[in-house]
Amino acid sequence: MLRLAFLLIIAVMAMLASWQIVTTDPGTVEINWFGTEVSTSALFGLLVLVVLVAIALPVLRLLMFLVDAPGRIGKASQRARIRRGQEALALGLIAAEAGEFEEARRQADKAEDLIEEPRLAMLLQARAAEVAGDTAGAERAYSGMLQHEDTEVLGRKGLMAAALKRGDRTAARAHAQAALKASKTATWPFQYAFDLAVQAADWDNALEALELGDKRKQLEDKVAKRRRAVLMTAQAAKLERDRHADKAADLAQKAFRIAPQFAPAAALAARLLVGESKGERAASILEDAWENGPHPALAHAYRDVVPGETREARAERLTAFAEKRRDHRESKIMLAELAMERGDWGAAQSLLEDAYRENPSSRICILFAQVARGRGDENGARTWLAQAAAAPREADWSDLDPEGPAFLYDDNDWARLVYVFGDGGQLIHPRMERGHNDALGPVLALPTAALTAPRPDLRAEPADDVEVEEVR
Repeated sequence: MLRLAFLLIIAVMAMLASWQIVTTDPGTVEINWFGTEVSTSALFGLLVLVVLVAIALPVLRLLMFLVDAPGRIGKASQRARIRRGQEALALGLIAAEAGEFEEARRQADKAEDLIEEPRLAMLLQARAAEVAGDTAGAERAYSGMLQHEDTEVLGRKGLMAAALKRGDRTAARAHAQAALKASKTATWPFQYAFDLAVQAADWDNALEALELGDKRKQLEDKVAKRRRAVLMTAQAAKLERDRHADKAADLAQKAFRIAPQFAPAAALAARLLVGESKGERAASILEDAWENGPHPALAHAYRDVVPGETREARAERLTAFAEKRRDHRESKIMLAELAMERGDWGAAQSLLEDAYRENPSSRICILFAQVARGRGDENGARTWLAQAAAAPREADWSDLDPEGPAFLYDDNDWARLVYVFGDGGQLIHPRMERGHNDALGPVLALPTAALTAPRPDLRAEPADDVEVEEVR
């Protein structure tokens, strides 16, 4: 304001000076004030006015400063209080992370007194209690956060973590689901709500969480589709156990349409449809599934689509089924099994040699052993069995019961498939997921023939210290 008065004086003086130079008659000013008469030139009168204004401006500013002084002092005190509160918060968080929980609590109490912001104080109190191992204190602080809309999600996260720590998965799921509804951007509520529902085999809530996560683009579309297919198939399996076969069949078919490469959905849908005397629909689903991804369990299911047919008719139908993906390894193995069933050992060996070149696994070695025994070569069969004992395993479902349904999973198996197939698109035998070796037992999805003749060329010499196991 002083600068403004100074600039005003200079400007008026310059203007008057120029006016005096240019004007020949500058005029006069007469003032009559309570009987006193003052007469002066216009130039001098203006100069007096300017000086008065220049003096009045600083005086006015001083008066305003004095009037605002109490408020200024109050604001300065408030700012100092906030600074002390912020410092207490910083020191408290540092102490909490450093494990000095007594100092953290002291600073939390100090911050609560200094700052009129309970949210930050509650956060510091919660962290201090967590560091001190005071789960109940932490839960009280996090519960207080639920009262504020902008801290509810953080409070839910803390309460969920505390519930998991004490082993209360039901409460943890409730907090995760509440946070999922409260926040549309945070990713952790979806992940925890989904994972905890899957672990509890609560397929309905898992699907509900998945739908929300998918809408919010919190996972890839293809992952969401595969996970949804697994969850729906698990639901269908549960409905089948609860004797709701019609609902189970509908759900399994929906799962298959979502992920045609998911063999368990196709196999379950086909089995349920056959039970409803809808063999043609079952066969169509299995054929589509085989074209999308051949799997031994699909051959197992396709075998039973037409009950009561002759052995020759079934072999012809299964051969046409395998020919849909003639180039696939599973098709070659299936055709080799059919050749073995009819005693055509040469054709079986030729098909198995192709499969062996792709992957010389224990499964193929055992099939070679059966070919050797079918030709009457017991030594060759033992040699192949010895090689099978050392050959790499594969998730081959070689232990499928020829007289029972495939994919007899429990809830833990389905839960693993949600991630193994859902995230990676892999269909791995639960036995392999658990780290168990596959048994050197029956390998045929089709009924075996009496196997008996000469040893195949691709055999390996038996190791001296390998115990030989007979093929059943």
